[in-house]
Amino acid sequence: MCGLAGIAVLGATESRSTGRETDAVGRMLDALNRRGPDGRAMVSDESAVMGFTRLALVAPKDGDQPFVSADGQIVLMANGEVYNHRELEAALPDVRLRTKSDCEILLHLYERKGLDFLDDVRGMFAVVIHDRRHDRIVFARDRFGIKPIYHTISDGRLVFASELKAIARSSLVDLRFDWDAALHNRQLSAEPSFARNTLDSFVVGVHATPAATIETIDLRSGAMTTRKYWELPDFSGSHTPAGHTPGHTPGHALDGDLDRDFVAEYRSLVAASVADCATADADVGLLLSGGLDSAAVAALAATQGKTFTAFSAVTPGTLMNGDAQAAQLLAGHLGVDLRLVALPPRRHATAEEWLQLLAGTETPFCGPEQWFKHNLYIEAKRTNPALKAMLLGQAADEFNGGYATAIAAAEDWATFEQALHGMDQNTRLLSDGRLAGWQGGAGSYLRSVADGDGAHHYADFVRTKYEDIQQYNNWHEDRVAAMHGVEARVPFLDHRIVELLGRIPRARHAELLWDKTIARQAFQDVLPAGLAHRPKISFYRGTGEGLVQQQTLAMLTGDRRALLERALDSAGGKEHLRPDAVLSAVERAVAGDRGVDVDLLMRLVNMALLDDIVASGFAGYELDPPAYSTEEPALVGADLTASRHSVLVGLLGGPDTLLHTAPGVDFARSDDDRGTFVIVDGAIEYTVDDDERWIVELLRAAEQPVPLTDLVDGSTGPDRTRIEEQVDELVAGGLLRCPEVLR
Repeated sequence: MCGLAGIAVLGATESRSTGRETDAVGRMLDALNRRGPDGRAMVSDESAVMGFTRLALVAPKDGDQPFVSADGQIVLMANGEVYNHRELEAALPDVRLRTKSDCEILLHLYERKGLDFLDDVRGMFAVVIHDRRHDRIVFARDRFGIKPIYHTISDGRLVFASELKAIARSSLVDLRFDWDAALHNRQLSAEPSFARNTLDSFVVGVHATPAATIETIDLRSGAMTTRKYWELPDFSGSHTPAGHTPGHTPGHALDGDLDRDFVAEYRSLVAASVADCATADADVGLLLSGGLDSAAVAALAATQGKTFTAFSAVTPGTLMNGDAQAAQLLAGHLGVDLRLVALPPRRHATAEEWLQLLAGTETPFCGPEQWFKHNLYIEAKRTNPALKAMLLGQAADEFNGGYATAIAAAEDWATFEQALHGMDQNTRLLSDGRLAGWQGGAGSYLRSVADGDGAHHYADFVRTKYEDIQQYNNWHEDRVAAMHGVEARVPFLDHRIVELLGRIPRARHAELLWDKTIARQAFQDVLPAGLAHRPKISFYRGTGEGLVQQQTLAMLTGDRRALLERALDSAGGKEHLRPDAVLSAVERAVAGDRGVDVDLLMRLVNMALLDDIVASGFAGYELDPPAYSTEEPALVGADLTASRHSVLVGLLGGPDTLLHTAPGVDFARSDDDRGTFVIVDGAIEYTVDDDERWIVELLRAAEQPVPLTDLVDGSTGPDRTRIEEQVDELVAGGLLRCPEVLR
């Protein structure tokens, strides 16, 4: 990972000069210091200044950039990795490389092939080229947009950088947060639809180069031309992802694909990609969630002889949903060094910490996931300051059927396709203003564009996920890692893997893609028994989500509501937010109103905060990497399976932590008078039989705040272990709250 920055002067060649731009690029590189703390360099002429900061992962002593062609006419710099650089180099035997960098081959490919230079490249990268022969600047990104690049034109200058804050630090561009783009982005409300999302920078006038795209800026006119060098496969299963194959009738699967061993091929390709991503001339770590995907990356890397330390978050949620235990089990099975990092609910971000994280990530969709990962990176760098790369299990579910069970609680592939049909109808209703007034039930009267053909809906669904990983997953993974001088590596985002999945015929979708069966079968032999078949679990949603929301609310209301006050006092906050409505929603949520969408509220507050951050030119953002404490953090050393209750008690604050039955919980006798209904917000959620009435008594005993240990000691349950397990479940399910989290 590195930082790219530069300025090019537009207009007639004879009138160009970059005298002032050199200092501006120097300031931009200062803003990218965290991305590239190992060195910096600049190359300039009268048309452009190209600046580079380096994180040395490959050839640390012989891999400096920018690269300059032998004739001096082409300057290229790249952020990322070219994993197949050796085979690309072998295909150009007459080329003499001047460095040992994996990215230098891009310069020679561009010299030979022009704008077709990325066709055979495999990796993750953002590339900037100053082509003096054609008087142009070229921007390019990898097929999934793993590495970022932005540009804008202002006052006759083309200003570009890896991060928005670097453009701001040039002092040549006045930036404004783009409320319209943020409010219309599908990520804001997670609306279940196939609505198209263009890649947003969330800054007015700043353009983000999309994935798999090459953009060319003519320096004489400023005109931009765009070409896609790769297309996402059509996941309908009706034709090959590369388009029409000679002798093949579009709309039908190739005969060979009907009995193809997709599982073995998937395993082989993922293993090869893990080997690529785990290779570096620096220390590599791994974020291990305990889910199938990160577990597979860990197992494949370990069986290949790679050495790494894994880091796992231990929260009430990951403890109660079994993720933390699964991570510990896997690490023991593989003999991998695992750091279990305790992230207690009461350890929420301070106002200043959140502002730093928000400025670092540059996205209004920053939330609990980013906060947790930020803390994992803090522990990773404290443990090993030499760590420079982190393996992730991200972006497997988007293409291998991992979300099938999560959509409308689908029970099988057929009901999943029915749910996608509903999303298609929702998309049409939301996008057609004529139907806006009667959306309720209107979908039942509309014929789908591809009625009866769920395969087309699945292809649309995968396309939305492809857009989401650019706007959300890859964006925040890159930024959070970059804040700590670490490069995030994503083995599942290898285009060969995605193209293979796109070839699965529709007739085999249910067999291979329902509940990511292809992955479960591919990795079951390298994982401990049962781990390959664990259900998909969200990192912080579901079990324990209530505590996470309490953390968010504690952050918003802490420091005398400093974040809320700053958000509402920003220019954008005053224009777009209703302070009475925002404050009322926060108060209701703190009081236990489950009807408040805390995630949506946080994202709106983020927008107002970013409005202020962007307008100030990211003033106050720390340019240097943080100083990591030498003090031991709260690490969990216990057997999480045998000691779950004691670990949870420790996370909550100890045995004297107060527990309180959540607002909105009530009780009523069942109709047959053999049990008790537990009513939550007016709806019957549980029925407790009379032989387990002690569970109801637990909730009644906590109607006034009671110390956790007193609640357990005073219970009439069958035995202490069973009582402790039930208290754990009530806390994780949100029926017992920890009011101290909000203090």
